Amino acid sequence: MKKNGFTLIEILVVLGIISLLAVYLVPKLMGIQDRGKEVAVKAVAKDVQLAVEAYQMENEVFPMGQNIPLANLVTNYLSPGGYMMTVPDNPYTGKPYQASDGAGKIIYSYNDTTGQYTIQAYKRNGFSKVIELGNL
Repeated sequence: MKKNGFTLIEILVVLGIISLLAVYLVPKLMGIQDRGKEVAVKAVAKDVQLAVEAYQMENEVFPMGQNIPLANLVTNYLSPGGYMMTVPDNPYTGKPYQASDGAGKIIYSYNDTTGQYTIQAYKRNGFSKVIELGNL
């Protein structure tokens, strides 16, 4: 009498192969997602730069302040003038940027002595910059 089915060895070999693939592929796929989100953060930073430049053209001065989180910049300067209607969504959270965001944060600073501004956008860790823009 012949029994159909898999032996314990066959099942263990298949599970081992699946485990090896998972160990190799999961980190790679997570890295791809982070790179995609970093590209999205760069795009938001460039949109903010365009809005800041439009603000300056109309008001003949850049928004004033140091280390202003994106949510505050949009709420206090860009939205009232119609340069950016709403606070953009943070690619890491999927929700509008908040002043307390760490992952993907975007910070604006203006140096009134030199007349230069910078927009710094960060990666998931909140410490490594993805891009720095400005009128340098």
